[in-house]
Amino acid sequence: MPGKNHLSVGFIFIIILVIALTGCSTSAQNSEQPTAVATSTVVEPTPLPTNTPVPPTDTATPLPLTATFTATFTPLPSDTPTPEPMATETPPPPTPSGDDAIYIYLIQTNTGGPVACGDSLIKVNTGLWRTGDNAADIATALRKLFVKSQYIAGLYNPIYLSNMTVVSTDFNPNTGYATVDFTGTYVRSGDRCDDGRVHDQIWTTIRQFPGVKGNPMVRLDGNLVGDILSTAPGREKPKKP
Repeated sequence: MPGKNHLSVGFIFIIILVIALTGCSTSAQNSEQPTAVATSTVVEPTPLPTNTPVPPTDTATPLPLTATFTATFTPLPSDTPTPEPMATETPPPPTPSGDDAIYIYLIQTNTGGPVACGDSLIKVNTGLWRTGDNAADIATALRKLFVKSQYIAGLYNPIYLSNMTVVSTDFNPNTGYATVDFTGTYVRSGDRCDDGRVHDQIWTTIRQFPGVKGNPMVRLDGNLVGDILSTAPGREKPKKP
């Protein structure tokens, strides 16, 4: 059987040779194929047209500040009403009357009275209390008389034209003698009866206080007012006190 073994070995050799040749052919073909080389393609950006505005770069917009609110609490109304304070009325001071009051004397004309040209003196309450100091009370009364009002309470006041001011008053309780000094100017009205009216107004206003006696001395800048009133040219002399 030695011939059969040689055939088998030969057959196997042929097969191995064929396989070897086939592998070489395949390697040759593979070596002849070109190897692909990767290339990178750079895409150039398309330039913007010249007249086309460049879009603004986005900038971060700050968020609006959050408003802070302070809560104010209003108290709820109470069921119990708050009592209102009681109004305290101050009663007016009492008005003096009778011998407690200080008066001034004004003229009621054409009454057939004993003053000047048939007139009367009417006393008017000033609403001021007497202090008991006659000198001080005389000054207070005369200052109230020397006002720039022609009529007071519907009564005539002929002194309204003059500008006389009380400078000093003096009273001697032992003798009852009063002295009054004025400063300023006595202005005549043109009515021949007014000098007598003014005389009686002043003298009666001084004599209203208790203890005042006789004929008061009344001076205007050192001159006796009685003389000034009685020496007016073309005027009736006022009645002597």
